[in-house]
Amino acid sequence: MTLRKFFSLSFIAASACCLVFSCSKSSEGTEPGQERIILRADTDDAESKACIGEGATEGTYKMFWQTGDKVSINGTKSEALSSAYNAKSVAEFTVNGSLSEPYRVLYPGTTSTNVVSVPATQTYSAGTTDKAATPFYGTAVKNGNVYGVSLKSFCGIIRLALNGSATLDKIVVNSLGSEKISGDFTLTTNAGGYSGDFSGGNSGSLTYEFDNLVLSGSDTYVYIAIPAQTYESGLEALVYQADGAFMRLKFWGSGHTLASTDVAEFVSKTFAAGRTENLLQINNLTAEDGGEPTAEAPGITVGVYNIKMEENRAGTNNTYIDMSRSDVQAGIGSTIAGMGADIFGINEIGEDNMPGEEHDIKAWAIAQGLSSSDYTWKMDYPNKVSRSGNIITGYSYSAEMYYANVFAYNKNTITVEDEGYVWLCNKEDDYWSSMKNAYEHETGRHTAVYALCRHKVSGKRFWFIVTHFDTYLGNTDGDNLNNVKSFKTFAQHLKNDVEDLPIIAVGDLNFGSKEEDKTTDCPNYLELTSYWTDVYDTMYDVHDAAGDLSSWYYKTYNGTMTGTQHNYYYPFISFTKSRPDRRLDHVIYKNSASHTVTPTLYKTIRRTYVAEDDATWCPSDHFAVVAYMTFD
Repeated sequence: MTLRKFFSLSFIAASACCLVFSCSKSSEGTEPGQERIILRADTDDAESKACIGEGATEGTYKMFWQTGDKVSINGTKSEALSSAYNAKSVAEFTVNGSLSEPYRVLYPGTTSTNVVSVPATQTYSAGTTDKAATPFYGTAVKNGNVYGVSLKSFCGIIRLALNGSATLDKIVVNSLGSEKISGDFTLTTNAGGYSGDFSGGNSGSLTYEFDNLVLSGSDTYVYIAIPAQTYESGLEALVYQADGAFMRLKFWGSGHTLASTDVAEFVSKTFAAGRTENLLQINNLTAEDGGEPTAEAPGITVGVYNIKMEENRAGTNNTYIDMSRSDVQAGIGSTIAGMGADIFGINEIGEDNMPGEEHDIKAWAIAQGLSSSDYTWKMDYPNKVSRSGNIITGYSYSAEMYYANVFAYNKNTITVEDEGYVWLCNKEDDYWSSMKNAYEHETGRHTAVYALCRHKVSGKRFWFIVTHFDTYLGNTDGDNLNNVKSFKTFAQHLKNDVEDLPIIAVGDLNFGSKEEDKTTDCPNYLELTSYWTDVYDTMYDVHDAAGDLSSWYYKTYNGTMTGTQHNYYYPFISFTKSRPDRRLDHVIYKNSASHTVTPTLYKTIRRTYVAEDDATWCPSDHFAVVAYMTFD
């Protein structure tokens, strides 16, 4: 068979060609009423691609039959092809049965008359396709004593040329539009056989697997079969190496029709983890396309923001900032949007902060510029109702959103593979995975919400956790310290019993690095950092509360608090400057043996509004904390 190909994205139209079966009938060796049909398959002018190999001339491919191949007519499978026809372009198939018009022929042989399959998983075979992934179809026509059929390939082929030093695990091909590229497809039939149209399919994705394919300095060719159709928004191929890092190749972003006669030969690419390239552009890539590979590792921005609920604080005469104010809502929303985080946690969520409720923080963030389509919010993680006590007598183990933790992530950069939450203990060094156990063992009201994440660009996986601890009351406080220990126990569970991956954790831990005298080490902080690494410690000198930030960090405005004083509102300059005991919100991390994360940026987001007293106030009693973490 001869197939036209297109080189380096210079498209060459393919001439129509067909696979001709010359067929004859015989009753020898068949049951009464059955016919033995011999189909002679000549592939010299065919467009089928059951097994392809380089042709004798440049720019052509030939199809060769293989031992064991089967075709079918009207759902009746042929006998397996004998070894005499292996690697031949001409073969004869035998079909036994009583058949009637129209004679619909499918390859590979199947019991269906109009359903072909493109498997969700294809397997690498050097120099050719996975033959199970290249179906074709046609209708045989009787001409005298000869039956002839023109078979049309259902798929076109993408040929990638890869080199470098990586060991490849798989390639994931994704349609960037609505087109399906794997699953069962139904061919449209008519009185004459097939119309050429189809429908169905199960997924816009397929996986092409290697058995640890080792690349070298010369090109390795990979042939992937996908349905011949128009791809309105193009496709991407995520080329994964064995450790999970991947290179992203984009093509046909402005739309392209792949013909069944096409083998799309893309230009050679050297594997570079974390790099994104548009295969239609060879040089002068823009920043959006990923640019040339650099020494800088890919990474993500993480953040955390503790908002404040509208109610009286127990033991004080002060009320929380009024969330019904439009300027407060704008301040909270702009803070969330201003983090620019790929994944972030929010603390102290209440029922009224849920979507559609009176103080809908998601709506506030969207109103201030956070994308409504790019971010997925995970807000269904309630906790205990009681704030003042650890257990409610006779409680039926239900829960509400009260001082709860939630998270959101940009689905363009992160995939969440698993998620859940646990209850932290304040009575013992343990944690509980069910609310019932948490109540029975009189643990605290606080939770840790976790997500197993995959970074789409690099393929690196990590745990993300957002949590909130009990208020720290000084050296004698045991509840907060037990939260620290409980949180460590849960982290060890993830690493030892689930999957040892880097953990990035964020939240209001309710203590700083020092006691109120600003010099004595906080014992709970020492306990925390005996296991975790504090991003702030990594980036800045902890004795300088401002860190290496610009001078406007010291601007005077109200709205911060210690968490231990009855007066919750201080001018910020007197509250935080040189006060390590008042830095309550943290980004911490724990690395794994497989790969690591490294912080390269730490900052806070400081949105304000002007209240009736003409003072500049914060919309919450906390600042949003943001860090950029690279994958190494």
